[in-house]
Formats: sequence, structure tokens, C-alpha cells
Amino acid sequence: MYDSWCLANYGMDSHLIKNPVYLEGHAGQGQSVLYAYIAGNFMKILGYKLFIFRLPLVLISISTLLILIYVALRRGSARIAFWIALVVASSPYILDVSRFGMDCNIAPFMVASGSAITYLGITQEKRLVRLTQLILGFLIIGLTAYSYNVGWIFLPVYLLTLAIFLLTTRKVKITEVILPVALLIIELIPIMIFAVRSNIPSLNKTVKILFWTSPRLQVGRADASFIDFKNHILANIYHNITEGLTMFINGTDGLSWNSVGNFGPYYMFTLPFFIWGLFIILKRRSIMDYFIIAQFVGMMPIMLIVTPNYNHWIFLHFSVLMVIGIGIIDLVSNYNKFKYVLIIVYAISMVSYTKQYFTLERYTGWDIGAIDKIVSLNTSKYNKVYFASDDGAFLYVARVAAPVSPNEFQKTKDDPYSKVNLGMDNKYSNFERLTPDSKISNNSLIILPREKVSEYGKKIKGRRNSNTFRLANVDYLVYE
Repeated sequence: MYDSWCLANYGMDSHLIKNPVYLEGHAGQGQSVLYAYIAGNFMKILGYKLFIFRLPLVLISISTLLILIYVALRRGSARIAFWIALVVASSPYILDVSRFGMDCNIAPFMVASGSAITYLGITQEKRLVRLTQLILGFLIIGLTAYSYNVGWIFLPVYLLTLAIFLLTTRKVKITEVILPVALLIIELIPIMIFAVRSNIPSLNKTVKILFWTSPRLQVGRADASFIDFKNHILANIYHNITEGLTMFINGTDGLSWNSVGNFGPYYMFTLPFFIWGLFIILKRRSIMDYFIIAQFVGMMPIMLIVTPNYNHWIFLHFSVLMVIGIGIIDLVSNYNKFKYVLIIVYAISMVSYTKQYFTLERYTGWDIGAIDKIVSLNTSKYNKVYFASDDGAFLYVARVAAPVSPNEFQKTKDDPYSKVNLGMDNKYSNFERLTPDSKISNNSLIILPREKVSEYGKKIKGRRNSNTFRLANVDYLVYE
């Protein structure tokens, strides 16, 4: 959120990198940049608030659903549009990711909306409209590479498989895709250069190319996302697949921002419809079916080597939902009265899921109450804000609540302007870690965990406890 705000207001991220194609992240671990650019512009216009930061993802999710409905109406029927809308809009995973503004959460919507528009173009008879839709669809799909690094594996496999299907079945001519593909390649050049440079130690340096910057990554993402390639590769692949299947059987990936336990990403009762829908698309093989099959093929290498959670396997979800929808549509076409039973079951499932989602206490890494409290403290009016937290994320939460310009952040953090020690642990701006040796300045604020109040009794002598807040299950007292 802070980097997004920096990009929109200063044209650089928190590490003073202008127009990055990828963010270094708070510790050099990297972060996709697309959502940061989009959300930053929203915050610049509507204000710096967590709600505003998350708003673009909600709107993109709704827009994707509307595109799918439009395509279903244009190339299918109102019945098809209804069931596709119901299956997608009620999906627990889609509802989860639409509310939580992680950088990667935008990725499946780029694939789904871009593929739908591309499908619209392929089935379009008017030549100019066909070309326009193909270009637009390809460019939206290409944005996936800027929204999640797992997309670097998915995209080439998906697009190559789709191209083979469509060209061999003569659904599209090579001459029709020359311009869309050329524009797609141009769009992808910056992120492809970064992907290559960041994975070759001798090239992993920050370099400015034309108007954009390829940053150096200090911490690779592979260790956190991929299986171990050094020992027992086949055994690790087998273990990865079984863990992935277990994740779906259990109905949760264990990450509170991705899933509510027992519901799964698609509701358990839809499994028979998925199996039947899969049988239909493999037998029927329509143009739309080719898109879905190609997405499954694109997911295969990911399922083999990328460790499973609902985000790591993010490109699986829309294709599964489409297959479920196809299975349901076929069933209600033959047994019309069954649709009422299905609608009731979906309604009950969605109400149950929604109730649990909004009432179950779960920590997602964003303690909104704490952020709001820190904002209300108006910390900028104090010369110093002393804190004694043992939470390594405390200052990062404070920076979200009390942002400063990237130049001020770099000037005042633990290691000013350092390109090696990117993070902060003890200070930034007027925030400073409290120690027994600290000399308390006038016009200052002191923030202490409840269990450390007695330890720093002398430091807070004569001050009043003006506020409290809770962050990561720790109670903090504010003294002024």
C-alpha cells in the first residue's frame, strides 16, 4: 500500500526507483507492480485509505464478471449467462480475493477477462471488430505477467497451447494474430528482461531502460514458491501434487486471507458437476472449451513445481469454475426442475459462507483497528514517537498509517539510502525505538506493549495514557 502511494504521488517506489516494472518490496524480496500502479491512482484521487486501496480489485472483479456475462449473452443465452454468473459470483475464493488487495490477486481476473474478450474476437465475423477484440484481449492477458510472477510459467504454456488448438482447427488464421502477438511481445519486453536479469546473479542489478527501471532483487522468490530441485525431485513433485489435492479436499489452504475453512474455493457439492463438465469439454471441444483446456495445460507445470496454496495455484480457479458451470448447464438443460434445487443449495451455501467469513475471528496481516488508531494519533505533530515493540512488522504498519515521502523514508530509516539493508527495525521519520538509554525529547509520544509498561515506568512518569490499540494480539498503550 505504501509503495503504491509512493508511485502515484512521487513517481518512484519506497527505494527511490522510478517507474519500476517490479517492486523490490520492503526487504528486497520482490512484489508484482500492476496492482500497485492501479491502486495508487485511486488513492491519489480518492484519498489514502485502506478501503480505497482495496477498491480497484473489487471493481476489477465485478468488471470481469460483467464481461463473462456479456460474452455468455452474445455467444450463448440468458440461461448460460445466469449460471456462469451464479457459479463465479458465489465462489468463496473469488469473494475472498476480491476483498483483499494483495498484488497477485488481480492476476486471475486479467486471464479471465482477457481470454473472454479474445474468445469474443475469434468468434466475431466483422474483420475490424475482430482485430480490435483480439488486440485488446491479448494485451489484457499480457498484463498477467505484471501481476504475478507465477504467471511467467503459466502464460507461455497457456498461450502456446491455445495457439496450437486454434491454428490446427483453423478457428483463426496466422495473419489475423500477427499484429496482436507483436503488440503482446512489445508489452512483455520490460518484464521479460527483468525476469531474466533477476534470475542471473551477474545481471541482477538495477538498470534503467528507456522510461522504465528493472530493479535488483536481493531475495529470490523461488525458495518460498517452488519445490526443492536439489534432492529427490520426483518424490518432491509427487509430494507437491498430493499436498495440493489435500488442500482442496480439506476445503482450505490454511491461509486466512485466502479461504474460510470447510468451504473450499468452489463449494464441495460442485465436484460432480466439475467431473461431468470436464467430460463434456473433452468430448465437445468447442472454441470456448479450447480456452479452458489450454488453461488447465498451463497449470500443469505449476501444479508440479509450485508449492500449493490457493494463490500459488491461482490460475486454476476460473477454469474450474467454468467447467462447473458447463456441468450444471448441461444438467438443467435436461432436467429443468433441478435448477430450483441448485439455486437453493447455492443460496444456502453462500449465506453460510458469508456468515462465517464476516463473523469468524481471523488475522489476515492487516489489523485495520490498529491502523485507524495510529492514524488518529496524528503522529506527525510530535517531534518523536517512541515505541518498544518486539513485533518486526510494527514499523511497517506504522508506515502504512503514517506515510512519508520516499525521500524522507530513505533519509531517516535505519541505514539511510542503503541498497543492501532495505528494511527498517529501529526508526523512520519521527518514529524511533525506545531503549533504556533513550533520551526522551519534548513534544513526544510513547507507545508501549502492556507487558513493558513497568519496564519503562521512568520514561512515562508524568505522562497520561491517552489511547490504546491492539496489533497482532498485543495490546499497546499510548502515553503523551
